[in-house]
Amino acid sequence: MAVRVLVPLLALLAPLAGTGAHAQGRVDVPQQLRTAHDLVAQSLREYAAGHTDQAFRTARSAYLDHFEYAEPPLRVLNPDLILEMEYRFSDLRNGMRDGQSMSELQRVAGDINASLRQAEGIVSGTGVLAPTLAATAGFTILFREGLEAALLLASIFAYLDSSRNGRLRRAVWWGGAGALLATVMTWALATYVLSIAPVSRELISAVTSAVAVVVLFSLSFFLLQQSDRRRSVEFMRARLGQAVQSGSAVALGLVTFTTIYREGFETVLFYQALAVASGPVLPYMYGGIGLAALALAVTFVLLFRFGRRLPTARLFPALVGVTALFAVAFVGNGVRAFQEAGWIGVTNLYGRVPTLDPNVSALTGLHPTAETLAAQGLMVLIYAAGYGYVRWAGCGGSQVAGRLERR
Repeated sequence: MAVRVLVPLLALLAPLAGTGAHAQGRVDVPQQLRTAHDLVAQSLREYAAGHTDQAFRTARSAYLDHFEYAEPPLRVLNPDLILEMEYRFSDLRNGMRDGQSMSELQRVAGDINASLRQAEGIVSGTGVLAPTLAATAGFTILFREGLEAALLLASIFAYLDSSRNGRLRRAVWWGGAGALLATVMTWALATYVLSIAPVSRELISAVTSAVAVVVLFSLSFFLLQQSDRRRSVEFMRARLGQAVQSGSAVALGLVTFTTIYREGFETVLFYQALAVASGPVLPYMYGGIGLAALALAVTFVLLFRFGRRLPTARLFPALVGVTALFAVAFVGNGVRAFQEAGWIGVTNLYGRVPTLDPNVSALTGLHPTAETLAAQGLMVLIYAAGYGYVRWAGCGGSQVAGRLERR
């Protein structure tokens, strides 16, 4: 509360430190930070096009004409961040003047953009919506993938029972446990590799988001398409049949491992994209993961201890909707990351469309640029057309889920 009261007062004093137009009235600190952010991306595009002098002037304008006017309130709230950003802006300008490589400048610009977002979070606060979105997303991803893994395990056990090979159940549990351990190791390895990768943070975010969108998009219609689900079940049963006929616990364990690890790999991919978007509200994402783990523990008890069926006929359509929302959010963040890396132009819509809290924008992908909103609008249209086609073809999600439940 004290910060919310202090920031407007400090922002009113900010014009006293400046001249020109900014000295005429109250400074909009978040607006100055966002403009500085876009000018940094513009300077990278100009530098990549060979306009070194113009890129240098744009980078200098980002600092002198915009960030400096946001400094007074930030200097009181977080002086270390301000000092750090002064050095980073200087590194960007000096790098352009000295002819450094594009990859090095993208790395410096990525650090500046991360700090600008942190600064905007300081003056705006995290509010309630951003933490709620982060926790909800953290919960949904793990619960969706974990539920799919639980249903797959249940199908494997049902097959073993029907073929009177219950003695191999332990191999299934070992395969599932191995897949869980491999998923955790994949998360740790991916986090480490991405932290030391010799490319900019924005480019990593862009590529991760793009891959996540492709997987989510295919997954959405896979959940709806009856023929795809049937082929998947038949393929899994064929592999199970081969493993069971061989009588090898190792073979059955490997089938279980690969089947479950696919869900784990998808989980790692989605969380890597979500972690970048969460930023200051990342702890809330981990809170959602913890709640999902508890919910999955209850689900496993109901499935494997008491043998209860889950209401998949209701769950699968809801999962498709949530999956579509994640894809729309990730495509917006992916385009924004490409803009920040200087690969895509920026058509600013500040003042013409509602501006969300930066943390909410990152979690929803709703950034006030024409390119990001157009990409999200196109994704929505594709989903609508695809869903219409699936319904027209008579492959409704509830029918698929009902048949799966009867299996």
